[in-house]
Amino acid sequence: MLSRIYAIIAVTLLVLLHLSNPAAAQYQNGIPVLLYHHISDDSTDMPELTISAAEFERQMRLLQDTGFQTISVDEFLSYMKGEQVKLPEKPVVITFDDGYEDNYTKALPILEKFRFKAALFMVGINFDREKRLSRPRIREMAANGFSIEGHSMTHPDLTTLSDAKLQHEVSECKTLAQQVTHKQVEAFAYPGGFYNLETLQAVESAGYQCAFTVLTGLNRPDRDNLFLLRRIPVFSFTDFDKLVGLLAANQPKTSLLEYDVTLPEELQSH
Repeated sequence: MLSRIYAIIAVTLLVLLHLSNPAAAQYQNGIPVLLYHHISDDSTDMPELTISAAEFERQMRLLQDTGFQTISVDEFLSYMKGEQVKLPEKPVVITFDDGYEDNYTKALPILEKFRFKAALFMVGINFDREKRLSRPRIREMAANGFSIEGHSMTHPDLTTLSDAKLQHEVSECKTLAQQVTHKQVEAFAYPGGFYNLETLQAVESAGYQCAFTVLTGLNRPDRDNLFLLRRIPVFSFTDFDKLVGLLAANQPKTSLLEYDVTLPEELQSH
């Protein structure tokens, strides 16, 4: 009898170890972060950055049907810090950049339909600007599944700025977003994806906990720097079905362009 009890305890411990070990999860090779800009049926201004509402809904349905569930930036950050956090088997982070009005009118209702979370990286000067998001709408988004994060004050190439201007760009947008939402801003996205050592240090010194690039691929705690996190941009010409197939497979990254499905296949393999 005693040997059977020991055997049960041993099996229980192995099961608990399996459940608590990130390597046992389906996201063992990392978690994807998707990047969107416009969700609109009018692609006149920025056709490459605009996804129609119907296509965006199709993409969200495909993610859900494939088993993906969204997680918040805070949950993702806990994972990247190696903290204990309960995550779904197929987690994904959905993000939007800049602060376009259609993120509220088009994207939010679709995300709510699928009970998905998202993050908005807001440019400071876009608060209350024409065709951008108003403060009341941003507060409503923040109360309904969106976290509001930093994306600089004026969206410049941060690598070209003086120290004083750099500090202003990264610090003031954080302060402004926190004043509008009354919530802590933890994450930053480099405008245009441009960064260098100085920008990384400025973002960290401004009190952010992490920062996102536009380097493609999956994010894994033992490999990726918290201030050089990867995001996969979704363009109008992205083969989203192929991308979801890659994400579902959760394969270890073997090339710099593995998750860039906007390029010809002969370039993706190099």
